[in-house]
Parts: sequence; C-alpha cells; structure tokens
Amino acid sequence: MQSIYVHTKMELTLFFREALPVLFTFIVPAVSFIVFALMFQENSYDEGLDYFQAYIPGMIAIIIFTTAFFSMGLQVVIDREKGVYKRLKGTPLNQNAIFTATILKGFFAIYVGAIEILLISKLVFGSSLTSSPFEFFLALTFCSITFFALGFIVSSLAKKMQTALGIALIAMYPMMFLSGATLPVEALPEVLQKVTLFIPLTYVVNILRDGWNGTLFTSGALVDSSILAGILVISTVIGTRFFRWTD
Repeated sequence: MQSIYVHTKMELTLFFREALPVLFTFIVPAVSFIVFALMFQENSYDEGLDYFQAYIPGMIAIIIFTTAFFSMGLQVVIDREKGVYKRLKGTPLNQNAIFTATILKGFFAIYVGAIEILLISKLVFGSSLTSSPFEFFLALTFCSITFFALGFIVSSLAKKMQTALGIALIAMYPMMFLSGATLPVEALPEVLQKVTLFIPLTYVVNILRDGWNGTLFTSGALVDSSILAGILVISTVIGTRFFRWTD
C-alpha cells in the first residue's frame, strides 16, 4: 500500500506539472460548458431534456475522454520515452503498483473534473443536480474504466510522444462533435448520425445521461451498456497483449 501511495502522489505531481493534461481535463471542458450553456440553455432536447440534463453528462464524457487519452495514454508514452519506468525497475516498486497509481490518477482527474462541471452548473447557472447520484456515480465509474482501457491502447501502439499526441488529437474532434457530447445527434446530417454509432464516446454520453436522469437500470440502457462492456473487453485484451512499460 505504501508503494501505491507514493507512486500515486508522484503521478499526481507530474500530472499538475504538465500543461496539456490540465488544459484538456479541467479548462477546455469547463470553458466549453459555460459557452454552450450561455448559448443553448433555453433549448430543449431529445426526450424533453433541458440543456443541463443533456449536457452535464456530455461535458463529463469529454473529461473521461481527455483524461484517458491525454492524462493517461499520452502521459504513459511521455514517461516511457523519458525513461521514468526504466529507472523505476531498479526500485522496490513493482508494475502492479505503477498500474494502480496510474488508474487512481485517472479516477482523481475525472471525479475532480466532474465536480467542477457540477459546481459551475449549480453556482453559475442555478441548475438542479441529479436526483439519482448513485446511478450517475456507477455510470461514471463504468465509463471511466472502459476509456482507461482505450487510453492504454494508445500507449500500447504509440512509441513516441508525437505519435500518441497525434492519435489523441485526431480522436478528439469526432469524440467531441459526433458523440452527442456537445451537439445534438439528431441535429447532425443523416450520414453523420450513422457515423456516431462507431464513436465510442457516443455510448458513454448515453450511459451518463441514463445515470444522470435515473434510467440506468432500464431496458433502454442495455444496448449502450453492452456495447461499452464489449469495448472494455476488447480494449483490455489488446492492451494486455501489446502494452509495455519499457521499450
């Protein structure tokens, strides 16, 4: 436990020293949420949801993506390229402790980022929060674990920081704009609506909305949950096969 605590503390220290993960985890989603709220808070959306019912989960979905791809996948590649993990091999710290600390860092970033969005919605816009906090927490945790697995695929395939950054940036735009996280899927052209079915964050947005609105344990959430579970299993298999802490 002591080794996990020490390495988690180190991971968090490194996280806050890097501008890119902090920018994409805390600043971009928060600013986007405020801007879109000022523009669209009077609108209603599919199934009669108001802006906050629809897009509090959407912005938190973006935080899950940015944490998994930038704060974890990209950061692991950077640390590996710098030889951090190679130096750690000469210490009593084992790979399980490193992995656990990395996951804990991811959860920390996502939970803090989610709290930030909730505080903005409540204090700045006076919106009501979810009446199903347990369902939302469960959905948030499940979606986070799934995207952690995807983030480790990035660090498995990319050997250089520039490659990992390129993958994350290329993935960012369809994840943000074709998943329903920032724009209503029903407002997209028909061809793009079909593309959303191939965007993993689409299912995260749907599951988080179900959790937020208290419909997580209904049949309507079953398809999205099953698809995310499939993504988790496949990503775990790929990550386990190809991931390396050192070159």
